[in-house]
Amino acid sequence: MRSKHILIVVIGLGTALALTPTASPQDTRDPFGGLQPHYWPNRSVSIPVNVQNLGALQNKVTHLQLYYSLNRGAFQKGQKLPVGGLSQINDRRGFIFEAPRDGDYEFAVQLVYADETVAPKADALAPEIRAVVDTVAPRVQLAPSGTGVEWRATDDNLDPTSIVLECKWPSSTDWTAVKNVPADKPFRASDFYAWKFKPGQSLDVRVKARDRAGHEGLSPVVRVPAEPGTPVGLPKQPGGPAWAGGSVPSLPEPRIDYVNALEFDFEYTVQHMGRSGVQAAHLFVQKDKGTWEFVKKQPSKLMPGDAEPHKIPLAYKAPNEGIYGFYIIPESGAGKKADDPKKDDPPMVLVVVDTTKPRVEITGVQVKPGGVKGPLVEITWSASDANLMPQPVRLEWSLDKTATKWNEIKYRLDNDLTATTGRYAWEVPDEKLWKFYVRAQAVDKAANTGEHVWGQEVIVDLEKPSGTIDRVRGGAGAPDPKPSVPEKSAH
Repeated sequence: MRSKHILIVVIGLGTALALTPTASPQDTRDPFGGLQPHYWPNRSVSIPVNVQNLGALQNKVTHLQLYYSLNRGAFQKGQKLPVGGLSQINDRRGFIFEAPRDGDYEFAVQLVYADETVAPKADALAPEIRAVVDTVAPRVQLAPSGTGVEWRATDDNLDPTSIVLECKWPSSTDWTAVKNVPADKPFRASDFYAWKFKPGQSLDVRVKARDRAGHEGLSPVVRVPAEPGTPVGLPKQPGGPAWAGGSVPSLPEPRIDYVNALEFDFEYTVQHMGRSGVQAAHLFVQKDKGTWEFVKKQPSKLMPGDAEPHKIPLAYKAPNEGIYGFYIIPESGAGKKADDPKKDDPPMVLVVVDTTKPRVEITGVQVKPGGVKGPLVEITWSASDANLMPQPVRLEWSLDKTATKWNEIKYRLDNDLTATTGRYAWEVPDEKLWKFYVRAQAVDKAANTGEHVWGQEVIVDLEKPSGTIDRVRGGAGAPDPKPSVPEKSAH
């Protein structure tokens, strides 16, 4: 079952949140209970709000406060917007939440009344909708093995039904999907397939996989049977073949998070502790894949009987932009801890510190005679950044060049001309709109936003007025001209 909107009612308050995913939500059950997850392919989560019944409340609602939690943690305050100042989301209004990183988010809304009271109170908030933000495509490894191939697809949110094996003759450009045997049995994320070849025959093979957020990963193309000198089989230990990207660690790859400030914090969850509990956490950092450096010992006081989850908050201040790896070692109440990380130990998490806004510029605006609904405005731009988001560009219009709130032309656009340039043609549907300004914004994975406003007003009224002369009148007070009548002849 697939749906475009999931409506979650805030009991007794007459409001509702609705999640409008950019990719179709998967009707998958959460094995740990809780709300059905909706998988989101970028960091901008659109959350429409139903405010139809707010006017019927005795106490006037002036603002809405959005709350969010990450990975089942404590609720944090998000945007607080006036009821009349909610963001435009297609034909509705609500919140546009910029997720600071990938993860599992839950949302709740709080009503703020004119007398500054709120409902529900912060300690009574309950999650209403859930979005799993996933901006990373699946990784697909593929290697020849005898007369077949073996592959491995990995992703935190892999769609297990999405695996597609394709092949083609080396002389062809057309790929053909391979059906498994039996045909109703889908391929697995880690699987094997083989063919029977006549002498001299060979195939080019690739594998595609998709995650629940809609991202598609594609393996490198391999030839089967393998040509002489080609590595065969997937890597089973560190040091894989060249097509796998060189050295392949035996441990899972670390998660990558992005932040737009030099100072940031994170939480470490203690999975297991002895009867003496945990008295501290030792933080180590690795800059640009260098050596591990001890940062600090963060005191803590956790005991086995404490309420779960057992979390230790830590803070770090980076000296500058870059890629930082982090490793945390808990210390028991009895002073026991694991050894410090060694040079080859992979980080538990990688953090990309990026405080630079993307470079974005509107390079051209052309107005052309319209289509069915109205004139066409063709907008071209350039947008670049080391950590640019997928579909990073937003185009907006406003009557006022200095407006704080702009209207959507089109959101979530790719650089579709080159790696750094794109183009979009907008058919202006509003017949009353004949001049306006255009703005472009670009967002990177650290939620930095660059913007550029086109310097000139865009005029979309290309028609020249025309008309006809209906009638001629005399000056003021003059009678209308009448045809003359011949005088009567005298006899």
